[in-house]
Amino acid sequence: MELLKEGKIKFYADNLQTKSAGVFFNPSRSFERNLNITLIKAIGRSGLEGIELFSASGVRGLRLCAETENFKRMVLNDIKTIKTIERNIKLNKIKNASSLEINAAKVNCLGEHFDYIDIDPFGSPVGYLQNSFASIRMNGIMAITATDTAPLYGRAKKACRLKYGASSMKTHYYNELGLRILIKRSEELANIMERSIEPIFFDVRKHYIRVYFRVVRPHKSEKIGFIYQCRRCPNRTLEESTKCSNCGSDLLKLGPVWLGRLFDRTLVESMLALSEDKTERKYLESLAHETDQVSYYTTDELASYLKKPEVSISAVKSRTVLNPKGFRTDDGIADVLGMASSPNQ
Repeated sequence: MELLKEGKIKFYADNLQTKSAGVFFNPSRSFERNLNITLIKAIGRSGLEGIELFSASGVRGLRLCAETENFKRMVLNDIKTIKTIERNIKLNKIKNASSLEINAAKVNCLGEHFDYIDIDPFGSPVGYLQNSFASIRMNGIMAITATDTAPLYGRAKKACRLKYGASSMKTHYYNELGLRILIKRSEELANIMERSIEPIFFDVRKHYIRVYFRVVRPHKSEKIGFIYQCRRCPNRTLEESTKCSNCGSDLLKLGPVWLGRLFDRTLVESMLALSEDKTERKYLESLAHETDQVSYYTTDELASYLKKPEVSISAVKSRTVLNPKGFRTDDGIADVLGMASSPNQ
């Protein structure tokens, strides 16, 4: 193992991004953990009791205690890495170290209630959600990560149906489709435990989807539905249909997916007010200007279909953080194609 540093924490871990690593640590997730710290600060609740179900080296939980003042108790749970976590706690002088506990319970046998639950497994989080929803307090925050992007991004359709109960395909907005499928499945499992969710933040990259929920009282959700995607052209719609209004081709029924908002704009603005990191601020500023339309178009997608030069994304106002060439619009497909074919763009 190597001695590493992230934020205010020094820790021992295997600096490898493989399942065979003894104490798994992924340095490419540092940005996401920085966002996690800022989010907890922005929420502003004190006296939280939290648990990190898959602690590995313990870096996330240690940072949450060392870099925020929100937790009165943080449980670092991992069956395989208890000795390393103990070593890493001793390595750091954390002001509220008494709030830290080490646990080696199976993740589906919590037996307690928490205000914050973090689920960051190797692969899908689905198998751990139902029990976690039973253990989260009302208005608590749940953070989940999915690293099994093949089914969520449309490259493993059968696995998507089995794990997430949804039909997917490789689209130009594949990462948003995967995010909305993950949220949909989370809401379904929350409902079983008489809970509902409100997505408050997300960070989606090539190899993972990270989303945060506020857990609320159960209510009948009208935010789950389908996306109807044309087989041939860029057209997609939320209105039930079998034929494309643009080219007449068949529409594929994708989902069910979450059709509601993906984040809390007020929370993002609060995070932005706290953040001092340039990279983090750039992401938060972009997210704060993200509109709420479902799915996005990309300039290269439109250029390929029209067989014309690609328009500049710099001319588009409602750009998305999910793709450097992506933008959202509530315009119809005819207007979108017209914009993409305009020589003035």
